Amino acid sequence: MSQVLGKPQPQDEDDEEEEEEDELVGLADYGDGPDSSDADPDSGNEEGVLDFSDPFSTEVKPRILLMGLRRSGKSSIQKVVFHKMSPNETLFLESTNKICREDVSNSSFVNFQIWDFPGQIDFFDPTFDYEMIFRGTGALIFVIDSQDDYMEALARLHLTVTRAYKVNTDINFEVFIHKVDGLSDDHKIETQRDIHQRANDDLADAGLEKIHLSFYLTSIYDHSIFEAFSKVVQKLIPQLPTLENLLNIFISNSGIEKAFLFDVVSKIYIATDSTPVDMQTYELCCDMIDVVIDISCIYGLKEDGAGTPYDKESTAIIKLNNTTVLYLKEVTKFLALVCFVREESFERKGLIDYNFHCFRKAIHEVFEVRMKVVKSRKVQNRLQKKKGATPNGTPRVLL
Repeated sequence: MSQVLGKPQPQDEDDEEEEEEDELVGLADYGDGPDSSDADPDSGNEEGVLDFSDPFSTEVKPRILLMGLRRSGKSSIQKVVFHKMSPNETLFLESTNKICREDVSNSSFVNFQIWDFPGQIDFFDPTFDYEMIFRGTGALIFVIDSQDDYMEALARLHLTVTRAYKVNTDINFEVFIHKVDGLSDDHKIETQRDIHQRANDDLADAGLEKIHLSFYLTSIYDHSIFEAFSKVVQKLIPQLPTLENLLNIFISNSGIEKAFLFDVVSKIYIATDSTPVDMQTYELCCDMIDVVIDISCIYGLKEDGAGTPYDKESTAIIKLNNTTVLYLKEVTKFLALVCFVREESFERKGLIDYNFHCFRKAIHEVFEVRMKVVKSRKVQNRLQKKKGATPNGTPRVLL
């Protein structure tokens, strides 16, 4: 394996402040990082406010609601995917007893909020305004524990989906059939078929056949949870057709077998070419990103720990024993292109690098358009917050 790790150039403090002011995407952390959802509402911190009607949240940062019964694995999913927590460490997580919000702003394409809802709270109680919760939501992920009796979970799923659909018909409904690592292959298939059949039959009986539910078999002990989240996030990216088209053009002109556009922090792939995704291929890409970031964190930083472990000079080449080459290149501050290339095609590395330069330039153009939109919405959001209420006059909901 050969790897080139870029050394970031030193900056003046004034330049750093100016860059931070102009930065339109949140700084991601390569570790567990602070959780914005743990802010104390009594301290006056803005993070302690649940503003369901924030225009910036609904238009620029689509919301993903994470729902399900208690102990179904919602918080574990969030910690493993977005905080790089070891799956074994999630065994010591306490049950969530309040609504937790987390901003995911690793790039302009992976830019959303996750709201983790406690399973023991009935949000359809008259004391709650559930319409405010579902209004402006991009996706609703309902987690079902496959190792438990899921009849109660299916009833809760039906109630949640039907109420949410009446408020917002544009919500993407995603069902994670979770903890399948404890089931045999045959039992996995049978459980998925049974849950799929029962959930859709309940909707048909209610005359709501037009509601589409997407089902995923997931586990935090393998890459299935990352792939499932990738599929969910892709539905919230308006630039997805453009990105897929650029990837198709790139691989067809470079002799590349498969290409993924990854967010290096969460290992969610935000786009891939039109060829089918093989799970083993995806796992290799995730492992490669882990290797690059881990080695960069050890050897790519300065002695005082300054700099970033991933920058515009970051690249990696791994040659496998099946005449296939894995090739990683930095695209933006938080995005990487990971390609599968046959050895004979990789001999034309100059052609691949030239085409990548064109591809990277095109991605940055799409990126710039998105940044202008975010900047405009950000200004509007600040103006609305100064008024002390949401646009429709609804007061904010305290944690």
